[in-house]
Amino acid sequence: MRVQVIVFLYIIAYYMALFIMSGQTEVIVGSFFSLGGIFLSILLLWRASIRIKTNERVFWKWMTAGAIFYFIAEMIYRIYEWALQTEPPFPGWADVFYILYSLACIAALVYIVMQQQKTVVIWQSLWDALIVTCVIMAYSWIYIVQPITYLEEEVLYISILVTYPLLDLVMLFLLLFLFFATNVRRIWLWNIVGVGCFVFTDTIYFVQMMQFHYESNSWLDPLWILSVLMIGLSGYRAKDGDLLFQKREHLSVIKVIFPYVCFLILMCVPFISPDDRIVIACLVFAAGLIFIRQFMTLQENRQLLQRLQILNDDLEQKVATRTRELTYVNEQLAYAANHDFLTGLFNRRAFVTKLEREIIRAKNEQRCLAVIFIDIDRFKHINDYFGHHIGDELIVHIGKVLKEKARPTDIVARQGGDEFTIIFTPLHHIDELRRFVNDIVSISQQPIAVQHLDMRVSLSVGVAVYPYDGETGDTLMKHADMAMYRAKEQGKNQYQFFNGEMDRVILQKTTIETALHEAIEKKQFTLFYQPQFDVQTGELIGMEALIRWIHPKLGMISPSVFIPIAEETGQIIAIGEWVMEEACRQVKAWNEQIGRSFRMSVNISPKQFLKENFVEHIHSVLQQTNLSPNKLDLEITEGVAVFNEQYTIQKLQQLKQLGVCISIDDFGTGYSSLSYLRKFPIDRLKIAKPFIDGITEEKEDVAVVKAIIVLAKNLKLRVIAEGVETLQQLHILRSLQCDEIQGYVLGKPVSAHLFSKTYIENQLLTD
Repeated sequence: MRVQVIVFLYIIAYYMALFIMSGQTEVIVGSFFSLGGIFLSILLLWRASIRIKTNERVFWKWMTAGAIFYFIAEMIYRIYEWALQTEPPFPGWADVFYILYSLACIAALVYIVMQQQKTVVIWQSLWDALIVTCVIMAYSWIYIVQPITYLEEEVLYISILVTYPLLDLVMLFLLLFLFFATNVRRIWLWNIVGVGCFVFTDTIYFVQMMQFHYESNSWLDPLWILSVLMIGLSGYRAKDGDLLFQKREHLSVIKVIFPYVCFLILMCVPFISPDDRIVIACLVFAAGLIFIRQFMTLQENRQLLQRLQILNDDLEQKVATRTRELTYVNEQLAYAANHDFLTGLFNRRAFVTKLEREIIRAKNEQRCLAVIFIDIDRFKHINDYFGHHIGDELIVHIGKVLKEKARPTDIVARQGGDEFTIIFTPLHHIDELRRFVNDIVSISQQPIAVQHLDMRVSLSVGVAVYPYDGETGDTLMKHADMAMYRAKEQGKNQYQFFNGEMDRVILQKTTIETALHEAIEKKQFTLFYQPQFDVQTGELIGMEALIRWIHPKLGMISPSVFIPIAEETGQIIAIGEWVMEEACRQVKAWNEQIGRSFRMSVNISPKQFLKENFVEHIHSVLQQTNLSPNKLDLEITEGVAVFNEQYTIQKLQQLKQLGVCISIDDFGTGYSSLSYLRKFPIDRLKIAKPFIDGITEEKEDVAVVKAIIVLAKNLKLRVIAEGVETLQQLHILRSLQCDEIQGYVLGKPVSAHLFSKTYIENQLLTD
């Protein structure tokens, strides 16, 4: 309320100044109050345009622009009074900006109407606004338009003069429409009061201009400023959502009676001007609007009563149907709780319940049953390549096929994802079960039509038999799951029956996985080193670091056992980092010991290579151990090389910038590609052991090894053969001009102490 009080005190001060002052002082003081009031209105509207964050801010920006136009017009008017000590010509530039003010306000109001036109029924508000407008038009005709007809002035003079009240009426009409169409809001009330004040003031101004009696700095000037300030006050406390059309919870008494009060005012017009046809027309038109408004209200009420009757009639029917619906919903919930939503098969919850019941029945009847686990091979690739909608359709199709192949007594369920389970009951003979699982696996022999695709899928199947493989549901499901994963490990597209060996393997895997954590923490690993020699000179040129795990209870654990588990669990990264640090430290010590430059080869796991900070870790190890980068040889497999060509090239280039050597390990056994040999910055090819094993017996293997050596030399790469175990293999490799050799024929992997004693000290003696 403080701002409102300030505004009214401001206008009172304005009137007092005009009453007290005279002459040029009156002009200056009047200009000060006039421009100051408009400037205050601009600030209030501008604050609203900044504060509002929704689309309503456009309304406040238009209103701010209008106030700025009014300020410019008033400034032009006052400059004439200050500089020339006369009133500006009429019409003139000041009138242009006064009119722009009205147009900006109209644009703001039209914007709100257009933004909200679909959110409310507007006919009643439109009639109310038209009724009020009829009243204004009738009185405007008597006091504004009629006197114009007797005014002998230029058309432009009259047009500009009449534009002011006409634009005020347009603004008032839009405000009345918004007032009647929305909840009573202080924003519209302030604007209506302000524009109403404009209508009154511009009308008096119009009359005075027609009679050539208007004088500047008169009692009209503060009223104009009061009008502008009233509109400015509408934005003082504006916030988001104020201008939205909202459904009214109850009708405002003011809005209900206001059109009728206006009509009563209009009925006084014939007494003022009884013979004027225009006035009578306004009265008749307003009466017609009142009638139409009342008729449409009665129609709306009748429709509401009809709807209420319909709702009452429907209520009893809905109460009756509601019971049926609740019953149906309960049935649906029970179904959904026990069935898979995609395939309609039993879900895991229902499967477990039925399995427990079937086990009790089988135990009582002293018969067998089988639990079958089924998994779709490479289903993730299908989802990745063709999309989940194709994957879902494939799941549905597989479910239907399994249901068709099962016997009426069997229970088919979907565990989730791409896994299905079947309770094969009763089981009378094992051959009957084998035929059934063979029939399931044979699904891969025929293509499956999914939308526009013909897809071939294979299944991995695991089987556990009650009571031999378990006497509880949990045990049978666990063992069937183990057998299914065993089928996947054996190459997929097959079935496996559970046996005790699987349990032992899983137990061993779990034991090793657990022991690996302790081994990493307590540094139970050690490195063995296998020497590498130059084929032609027989000189020791380097060694390969090979990890060994000596467990305090389990003894020596082969890398072929624990490395795959470490790869699967991600522990290989920590192991690989330790190997890298230990190998670099050791080769640095040997090189300093004998003053030679041996090269250390270290195998890099795929997960280690693909780690984001792999290059940074290599750089850090080289700095810590002070090892020359060219004395470190990183061996990567072909699978890592082709995992992501661009990513691999980028990482290999970063390693080459460090100065380390890079070798392709087990070349020829993986995803051999001549293209990446040309693209990747590598230094050596390491021929896989299977080729070396066959060069003494198979001519084809000799040809392959020779081709690899020739290819490498043409690409300016060195070649090392690993797994050389006989002198005959050594002679053949020497004749094929292989560069380097590694194998049992010249040296087995040994501990650092034994390697130092056997090879390093021997080098000192040789030197």
